[in-house]
Amino acid sequence: MKQASIVRLIESKIENFKNVKYGDIKYFNYSNANVRGIIKKSDINGIYGQNGSGKTAIIEALDILQKIMSGTSADYNEYAGMFSEKKSAKVTNIFFIENNGKQYKVKYVTVLKPDKDNKQIQIVSEELTYWQKGSSWKSERNIKFSNPFYSEDSILENKEASIESDSIKNILEIRFFKSIQNIAVMCAQKNISLFFNEYIEKHYNSLQQNEEEKIFSSIAKALLYFARVRFQVVKVNQLGANYSNTIIPMNVQLESENEIMQGCIPLFINGRGEFPDFIFEKMKDIEKAINIALKAIVPNLEIEIVKIAEEKNKEGIVMIQAEVYSNRDGKRFLVKYESDGIKRIISLLSYLISLYNNSGVCLVVDELDAGIFEYLLGEMIGVLSKEAKGQLIFTSHNLRIMEKLDKKNIICSTINPANRYISLKGIEKTHNRRDFYIRTLILGGQEEKLYEDVDLQDMGYAFRRAGSPNTKKTNLTALEEFMQNINDNDN
Repeated sequence: MKQASIVRLIESKIENFKNVKYGDIKYFNYSNANVRGIIKKSDINGIYGQNGSGKTAIIEALDILQKIMSGTSADYNEYAGMFSEKKSAKVTNIFFIENNGKQYKVKYVTVLKPDKDNKQIQIVSEELTYWQKGSSWKSERNIKFSNPFYSEDSILENKEASIESDSIKNILEIRFFKSIQNIAVMCAQKNISLFFNEYIEKHYNSLQQNEEEKIFSSIAKALLYFARVRFQVVKVNQLGANYSNTIIPMNVQLESENEIMQGCIPLFINGRGEFPDFIFEKMKDIEKAINIALKAIVPNLEIEIVKIAEEKNKEGIVMIQAEVYSNRDGKRFLVKYESDGIKRIISLLSYLISLYNNSGVCLVVDELDAGIFEYLLGEMIGVLSKEAKGQLIFTSHNLRIMEKLDKKNIICSTINPANRYISLKGIEKTHNRRDFYIRTLILGGQEEKLYEDVDLQDMGYAFRRAGSPNTKKTNLTALEEFMQNINDNDN
């Protein structure tokens, strides 16, 4: 599939998802794309806010987006608890696409609903709206689709699936939609997108008979390629594997003229890992690239993926057993003995290298600062904000990074569920962004409150009460009763 030169996320909206009733984030290049039809470098977007104020919600929403646009389903067990039982979630994302000398703006809206009985996340409706750039954003086209086949009654009643458009006079000019009935059933069965799936992918190159087909296929191909190859979401659950000394989840982005390797490869650090031989060879290439960057970040440190043994499995594939070592100042030891911060840096470096060099890459990281020395992290972000070609979206509690970012790169989560994300107002060029943010937490002055004040006396009283002898006795008695009930049930 021919790649788009650039796909850039410029806005995200989420409604009724996790603890966000409504939230709207405009990323760094939103104005550049909307007004001038261009994007600039330094597309670094840091999301800051109080615990529980919606930072991780946007990461999870983008993770679901990446799966849907890749043509796969969102796993019910992973996301079910993030949806309201009463209201469907609505996720809207706007992209800027530059492809073959033409610029497009694309809005993709999905309405999602969990189905407890069938353990599914249903894509109940989708809408794709796109504009082509001329002297302005003109020629709006929109395609609306609601899937009736998540309901068994609709299947039994043989309801008609329909595709609608307010702007394309004859939507069936795009021949793919002539088979909408069968496609809708398949999408409902597999919980996948109508616009992004393997079936439509096979027909992209044949959708070139008229102008509508050319534009639609160009946009669909660009977004599908972006989601599968250039869009990576690193969630906070990877930290558990790091901290437990089980694996380093290495997030990989490696491109050459002939092939692309993207995803997350588990490097086992508490024992031997096993990989197909062709993956192991690529990992050695990744090792070289990581070590070039790693030595600049942590002097005299290299990693080494060491082949221990090989054997063929039942399918006849040669499997390589390997261990991961650190080499530092002439000493060699297993990576599991490194600090959590070093392991975190190693896990992200391959994608950060790609982000630095490739304008098409979008990396999304939850808790980027976890375990990493704040001064070092600030310097890394400073370099990326000046020189990186791709897009980085991250959450963080480390305020040192703010000093390295322009005010347009900073997004703040609020304590208002109905307006979760804002940009800071009133920052001058001479202001220290970190100091300004802290003053805002204390004094306010923004359109929404950023921090829920805590009464320190109440906090101290709570700690004293929790640690009082009577409380200890009550808690111990409750624990004893709980353990006795377990023993009784076992007997």
